[in-house]
Amino acid sequence: MAARAVTRFASDEVLVQAQKPAIAAALEARASLDAAFAAQDADATDALFANDLVVNAPSNHVLRREAVLALFRAGRMDYESVVETFEALEHRGDQVVMMGEEIIKPQHAAPNAGRTVRRRFTDVWRKDQDGQWRLTIRQATIFAVD
Repeated sequence: MAARAVTRFASDEVLVQAQKPAIAAALEARASLDAAFAAQDADATDALFANDLVVNAPSNHVLRREAVLALFRAGRMDYESVVETFEALEHRGDQVVMMGEEIIKPQHAAPNAGRTVRRRFTDVWRKDQDGQWRLTIRQATIFAVD
């Protein structure tokens, strides 16, 4: 099982943004998603994905919710460790935009297992009508594999 993600903030300004109520709530939802990934818990992951989730994946493919869940269930998103650095956090209406860098160590059946992968990410989290924050848009681009 992977360790829980290590979260960093690139500047004091970003840390201040992280403390605003909507952003803090969306970051809490992201932490729950990180924990679900660490536990390889498909049900918890599913609950944090918006029905209209779309992902520009590190594989350079655009994927919809069901395709992302299928990859997760197949063990293709299994990480030994994750370090996430937030460089921008913005609250926009019912959405929170998160941008930064992730350093992951994939394991088992995940692509690049045993290596260190660095990627840029943009996440858009939306507060749904039930009050739950869910991931609705994600982009992740690999820029280095060691």
